[in-house]
Order: sequence, then structure tokens, then C-alpha cells
Amino acid sequence: MLPDNILLDRAQRGDRDALNELVALYWHPVYRFVAYKTGNPEDAQELTQETFYRAFRALPAFRRQEASFLTYLNSIALNLIRDWWRKKGRAPQAIDWADVQDAATLDDGPEMQAIKLERRETLAKVLLLLPVEQRQTVELRIIAGLPIRDTALAMGKSEAAIKMLQQRALKSLRVLLLQHGITVNGLNGGETDV
Repeated sequence: MLPDNILLDRAQRGDRDALNELVALYWHPVYRFVAYKTGNPEDAQELTQETFYRAFRALPAFRRQEASFLTYLNSIALNLIRDWWRKKGRAPQAIDWADVQDAATLDDGPEMQAIKLERRETLAKVLLLLPVEQRQTVELRIIAGLPIRDTALAMGKSEAAIKMLQQRALKSLRVLLLQHGITVNGLNGGETDV
């Protein structure tokens, strides 16, 4: 696979193979973010498809110095998600993370699958208890996988502020999850074993 800069240059010149490689590279992170925000795999599939359609249609105007391509895709996705919720006439609700991330492997038995599902449902509910900026930081940094710089751009904050928000969010999440009976390993590094 080629580096992003080369793929983007080729894609901006209309190279279909480069476009396909960009889809292969970024589909899962964008889909995961959209599925998390919508809570519905079918709608997430459609919104992710529309995100790539709009991104590729506007690709000649994309400038790398302003943001990474993943940030560009996630900002398009976020606008589509806002419109999607507006059309539904309601606000986002807690979702089942089992649909967003691979909750269980085929090797897991029914008991382990049920435990993982329950933990992910609890994690989604607990995330909603965080202050808005902390939750947004977790969504962008950990769920969407954006780098600190791109998260800072997306939220209109400094990189230092994002680092502090993430640190506070992870500490709060650890406490909240422990209150819900979920032990957490590795949360300080940005990921849980949930």
C-alpha cells in the first residue's frame, strides 16, 4: 500500500485504483465512528458510503496542510450524522457498542459473548455520563482514532487542551466503570479490555 500523500495525489488526478485504496484504508475507522454516533449498522453503512461519495466528489479541493484525510472524512461524516438526527427529529441515544466494534470472536462461547455485550452496553451508557467536551475527545481520539492535532482542529482547541481533556476523561471513565462493576486494564493508554 502506498503512503497517504501519494494515494491522495493520484486520487486527486482521478486514479480509480488510488480511490479504491483510500476506501480500503479508511472505511473501517469512518464506519466505526458513524456506527457509534448512530447506533444503527444499516444507517451507518449508508452514511459511510455517502461520506466517501461526498469526499471524493470534493477531492480536488482537499488541502492536506489543513487536516489529515481521516479528519476530513470524519468532518463530512459528522455533518451527515447531524442531518440524519435532524431528519429523525430526535437526539442521539445510547448505543450498543457490540455493533460498532467486534464484540466477540467466533471462538467465544455464548457466555463470553453475553459478558462482552453487557460490558459494551455499560461502556456506552457510562460514556454518556462524561461532560460533553470529554466525551467528544474520547469519541474523536479513541473511537474515531484521530491524532491529537486533528482532534484539536476539529474541536477548536489547543493540542495541550485535548491531552488534558483526554486524561480527565479516561480518569473519569475508569471511576465510572469501576462503579458499574467493570474492571479496566489499560484505560490510561486509551483502550479498555472491555
